[in-house]
Amino acid sequence: MYNFLQKNRAFIKSLLVLAVPIVLQNLIGASINLLDNVMIGSLGENEIAATGIANQYYMIFFNTADGFIMGAGIFMAQYWGKRDVSMIHKFLGIALLFSIGMAVTFALGGILFAENIIHLFTKDHVVTALGKKYLITVTLSYIFTTVSLSFGMALRSIGETRIPMYGSIIGLFFNGILNYIFIFGKLGIPALGVVGAGLGTTVARFMEMCYILSVIYVFKRNIVAGTLKEIGGFTFPLIKKFLITATPVVFNDIMWTAGFTTYFIIYSRLGTNATATMQICSTINNIFNIFGIGVAIAAGIMIGNQIGENKIKEVKETAIKISISGITSGIIIGIIFFIIAPYVTLLFRITDDTKKHVIQVLRVMSVVLPLRFYGIVQIIGVLRGGGDVFYAICTELIAVWGIGVPLSFIGVEFFNISITLVYCLTCLEEVFKVIATTPRLLSGKWIKSLVN
Repeated sequence: MYNFLQKNRAFIKSLLVLAVPIVLQNLIGASINLLDNVMIGSLGENEIAATGIANQYYMIFFNTADGFIMGAGIFMAQYWGKRDVSMIHKFLGIALLFSIGMAVTFALGGILFAENIIHLFTKDHVVTALGKKYLITVTLSYIFTTVSLSFGMALRSIGETRIPMYGSIIGLFFNGILNYIFIFGKLGIPALGVVGAGLGTTVARFMEMCYILSVIYVFKRNIVAGTLKEIGGFTFPLIKKFLITATPVVFNDIMWTAGFTTYFIIYSRLGTNATATMQICSTINNIFNIFGIGVAIAAGIMIGNQIGENKIKEVKETAIKISISGITSGIIIGIIFFIIAPYVTLLFRITDDTKKHVIQVLRVMSVVLPLRFYGIVQIIGVLRGGGDVFYAICTELIAVWGIGVPLSFIGVEFFNISITLVYCLTCLEEVFKVIATTPRLLSGKWIKSLVN
């Protein structure tokens, strides 16, 4: 590890220039969710479970919309390698068209069918009532989120990662203040509980979007600041070309999210304590996963730019170096994760039994983290960035639906094992990803130009 770092200082520096702002932005964005959970966690386990279940619906929306945005990002990164700004504007327009369409659809679904959605996860009437209120309040934020994500992807594709990061800081700032006011009832406003958390998140996402658009169009006039004519200048053949690549990405993200949601349904069969345990652990785990995702997104950008520049020989070497970086960061973050596990429980008002399981699950997560980071880098960074989305899909689907979901279901339904052991079974999917993606990485068959 030391020799690798010494021999590749310039490469590591280039990777960090891209990855660090992405990591910070995603870390801040995830902190908004963590902040909701910590503040709501002071109200009790029912509130934690309710917001956790409602956020499963958000995850389905997010990964559907983000699949379209990531699909457009593959093209934008490769076109930036060719310095074709007009095509970046067109693919930004396509990303906005599809992602906002998804946001409106999910927002209406969340408002009209909130109770039915919550009932998929729990039959507890108290949790259902709380989750319904939160979901209805927070759905408007979906639209603001997609606009920020689309412009953020365009900015990242040209190597500009700071603006989205600062936008997330703005969002976190407003979310913290407004959560405090709305949840607990300050400054003359009545205590709104979970509704206050949803309202705070919605306003925070709106302010984040306003900041990003203001910097791009008003204060800086960034390269991605296309006019309505330029952003809307895409044609049907271009949409068709986009869908050939993006649809598999969207399908992959939807199926992954459906698998993750299925995990939560399986966990919930063990009771409210198990649901609260996994909501807490998943929130913390998602924050640590951000480091691996940041490296993966940076990898996709670097690989896409190099393919666009037709530097095919350098692409494979870049992918291998980034893969090693992913494992290295996973080891470091995993050690930190393992150490702080007992202190996480101090943030929540939960029972001793739930505390015990939270610590156990978090430590299992920490041990698996290097494998998870490697898989994230391969699927999101190397395979998608290189245009090999079909292989990425097959790997993800087999891992989740062929290994993780069936084993966890069997563990709960037939053996009634603890939540910790159920989670251990789901982690076997990470082992499969390593086995499936390593030969593909070394073969170089994943390198595909989409812009020639």
